[in-house]
Amino acid sequence: MKTLLKVLSYFLFAAFLPFGCQHKYDPGSILLKGQLTFPSKGRVHLYYIDTSGIAPVDSVRPKKNGGFAFRFTPEEAGFYYLKAGKRQSGILILHPGDSVDVTLTDKGISLITGGREAGQYSIFSAKIQSALGSMDSLALLIQQSRHNKDFLQVKNRAGSVYASIYNNLRSEAVRFLKDHPDFLSQLLVINGKLRQTALFETYSDAEWFLYTDSTLQGHFPANRHVINHRKRVAELKTVLSGEKKAREVLKAGRKAPPISLPNTGGKMVTPADGGNAFTLLYFWAPSDALSRKAVQDLKNLYEKYRKRGLMVYAVSLDLSTERWKTTITMDKLWWTNVNDTLGFRSAVVEDYLIRKLPVYVLLDHEQRIIDRFISLQALENYLLKLLPEQSG
Repeated sequence: MKTLLKVLSYFLFAAFLPFGCQHKYDPGSILLKGQLTFPSKGRVHLYYIDTSGIAPVDSVRPKKNGGFAFRFTPEEAGFYYLKAGKRQSGILILHPGDSVDVTLTDKGISLITGGREAGQYSIFSAKIQSALGSMDSLALLIQQSRHNKDFLQVKNRAGSVYASIYNNLRSEAVRFLKDHPDFLSQLLVINGKLRQTALFETYSDAEWFLYTDSTLQGHFPANRHVINHRKRVAELKTVLSGEKKAREVLKAGRKAPPISLPNTGGKMVTPADGGNAFTLLYFWAPSDALSRKAVQDLKNLYEKYRKRGLMVYAVSLDLSTERWKTTITMDKLWWTNVNDTLGFRSAVVEDYLIRKLPVYVLLDHEQRIIDRFISLQALENYLLKLLPEQSG
């Protein structure tokens, strides 16, 4: 009888085994195998990068030889990373059904192969790391040369090399977008940065944001990351549509609508008062995050071009005069500053069709409109042609 029960138990176990372990063989599951090249007593953690934050997926204890593996079934393709102690892998783009191998070194460098696109994106990511390494070398060179007589020459040469590094990486990014229209990692590339400099600026590179939106919708219409990107592009389209209408009304060559607003001392000031060859109307607000983010770059631009005849007439649309004055002092904004406490209810806003901040309108010495910009990068590209640096 006992023998019969054992036989029945065996067959029952064998019969239900495929069902009990079915998730291990799910064709939609991801197999993520890894290897640590350094000793680790702790666990290896796998995290998912969601549109709203980071969520833990699982953790395992590596074997004595440093090997480890994860198998899980996601709802859709997404972004992940591994962490072992203080060391972290690069971003992993994982699709249902992927088999990916990761080697994590003691320097935090991850070697990623396999998968539908994880390995391909890893190659591009390595180019970013190489560019960052070159930038670190440039920064060290500048630091070591700061007391030398030829410091300015070294700094200028380093600036040229930096520009070359950035342009090369951007070319690689454009090539990646063109070569892989069906890759979810397009989102990582289009939002990539080299230190604090974006590879693609939202407004001046709008065509690439529209391109990625179109290609990704075709391949991942229900993916949460793509849906989030689509919302951002929808906002971009609204801004571009508004700017198109504004440029049609405020055409180049037209006399700019008059502005007369109080400066920090209460005196009424107009853009024409400076008598400069070119005046940049800068519409902003201290309470606007994008304005505050752009102001440092605008300061650098102003220092570069003010001796070539450029004046900045900054029109603040802040409801608080005190906050406006405090921001000017704190950020050291030493150009012409005026404020309109009516904010977006101001007549100036209607005259210049301001629907977002910041906005830049460039005027000539006769106060005629030269062009209008919603991107500081686009403005700088224009100024490079309009006010070239004088040789000698």
